[in-house]
Amino acid sequence: MTSQGFEIRAMTADDVGAAIALARAQGWRDRTRFYEFVMRVPTCQSLVGIAGGRLVATGLGTANGSVGWLGAIAVEAEFRRRGFGRAMTDELIRRLKEAGCETLSLEATDAGRPMYERMGFRLVSWYHQLQADHLPEKPAPPPGTRARRIESACLSDLLALDRQATDEDRSAPLTALAESSGWVLEDEAPAGDGLRGFLLPAERAYGAIVAPRFEDGLFLLDLHRYVAPADSHVRAGIPHEHEAAWRELQARGWQETWRAPRMLLGPDIAWRPDWIWGQINSAMG
Repeated sequence: MTSQGFEIRAMTADDVGAAIALARAQGWRDRTRFYEFVMRVPTCQSLVGIAGGRLVATGLGTANGSVGWLGAIAVEAEFRRRGFGRAMTDELIRRLKEAGCETLSLEATDAGRPMYERMGFRLVSWYHQLQADHLPEKPAPPPGTRARRIESACLSDLLALDRQATDEDRSAPLTALAESSGWVLEDEAPAGDGLRGFLLPAERAYGAIVAPRFEDGLFLLDLHRYVAPADSHVRAGIPHEHEAAWRELQARGWQETWRAPRMLLGPDIAWRPDWIWGQINSAMG
């Protein structure tokens, strides 16, 4: 899309360095691994905005079945208040709807929220973004369960559990994460419920974590802390409706670093926020 000297097109490998520099200028963390990841997920559309012959804006859209996510929308300071952010958002919405998304979802910043509200997005929840350091001792799984490395044979059950939790089809990004590493929590006894939860570590200290049972979710977060590098931290994105979880984590010393509003455009979704303990990242759910 091109208008008023502003061209929006798909990101290429040659654009990544400039996109990372733009993110750093916004005060965001290093997004090298972020772009390496999203550019190999087929349901992600990473876009750039070009003005004056250089990259001045970015945006990401991810089609998770009937639900699409928007994120990583940034505009270079010199080019703000020219409608470039709105143009990027409009183009992402157009592409996601073309991909079959009926509901659009995002986590808004304070600066971006008024624009999204004018576009018809509505506040539906908040994510409590909490952070904790590496855990030096391996946690013990809940009684009667075992944790093991993910294998391809259990991937279909994992994806089915995720669909129940999120009401989205996140099979493409979750499969990509599972190719690198991941753990499942399951019943030890053959007569049990089988899969009880999963952990798929993601970039920038995030991790996709789903567990219907409270004690299982707490264990998977501790497991995430344990497998993280010794000098690092991990993040948990807990929906506001899952109050027992974010309050328990704060009581255990986790620090809330941000409270991000989740906004939707289109039909509501039948998600289960009390099953969600972590996110792929704030731009993909």
